[in-house]
Amino acid sequence: MHLKHIYWFAYYNEDEPSVRYRCIYPLRYLAETHDITYSIVHPGYDRKHIAAFIRIYLSALIFRKKNSLIVFQKIFTGGIYAHALKLLLFFRPTFTLYDTDDAEHTRRTTDTIHHFMKHCSACSAGSRSLIQYISPLNPNAFLLTSPVIDHGVIKRERENIFTIGWIGYYGAHLESLETLLFPALTQIPFPVRFIVLGARNEGEAEHIISSFKKYDHISVEAPLNISWLDERSVYHQIARFDVGVSPLLDTEFNRGKSAFKLKQCLSCGIPVLGSSVGENKYFLQEGVNGYFCDSPKEYLERIIAIRNAPLSDYMTMSKEAAASSRLFSMEHFSASLLAITENLPIDHPLDQTL
Repeated sequence: MHLKHIYWFAYYNEDEPSVRYRCIYPLRYLAETHDITYSIVHPGYDRKHIAAFIRIYLSALIFRKKNSLIVFQKIFTGGIYAHALKLLLFFRPTFTLYDTDDAEHTRRTTDTIHHFMKHCSACSAGSRSLIQYISPLNPNAFLLTSPVIDHGVIKRERENIFTIGWIGYYGAHLESLETLLFPALTQIPFPVRFIVLGARNEGEAEHIISSFKKYDHISVEAPLNISWLDERSVYHQIARFDVGVSPLLDTEFNRGKSAFKLKQCLSCGIPVLGSSVGENKYFLQEGVNGYFCDSPKEYLERIIAIRNAPLSDYMTMSKEAAASSRLFSMEHFSASLLAITENLPIDHPLDQTL
């Protein structure tokens, strides 16, 4: 199929990174580079969202555009929105895709998730772990790694105070941080700055700061009210890191993650220290763009090593980190999505508009 249009039914609005990076930005890129039009639906109960839903839903159901793909992104609820999309899938099952980048099945009831996985033409997922989970439900499961935008923000030099940075939903990763990283930070034998981008409220920010209050060698920044939709400003903040960290405990949920935090740091030329869990293993190259660390001891040793490395060695690693972005660029994501559409099975004769 020569793709001409994409109907994308998201699970949330653009405040969610997954919606921006797997939906909004790739669709804009495909429109600019391949002249593929698109329609996006975000669930909501105000007049604007309801009107958009009705208009696009009826277009997909009754007046479906020729050579179009219908994508259901990470739908997991049992509400009105999900039921309406199940009805759409029933009547328009051909060239449909269920897309996910989180192991929602580990924390949600699975009825809705499994329904879309089983009945869509194919599924796309942000990790190999998710592909393994999906494959028994749908043999047409494809890896579609989450991309980073081409933001043009690159690390140019080390900071005067060695800076360690983390980005993400702080509350969701607190256990991994406290188990693997925080003990290492308290043992560092030189002054460091620790920046956390992702505290959601004053309570989380205070928890971060108070965790290191008695350690004079650590200065902590946990800014609130970050303008996440101003992408370039976020990447400028990441570029202040000298090293990024991606500690993950080895759980099924973490194995299903798409290594997005790690990718964001690498794309700015920031070497990363990360756990050898899930997708981290496929983007982190030992000694090239960072190091694997699976214990506080390893985080401590690698932080000291990177800080004490000659500037030339550090900048070489920084350049390799930036070069890694070719593996998760918007171009790579879009090409992968188009390749998936070329392999979708045609096994639903009910849908005759394609």
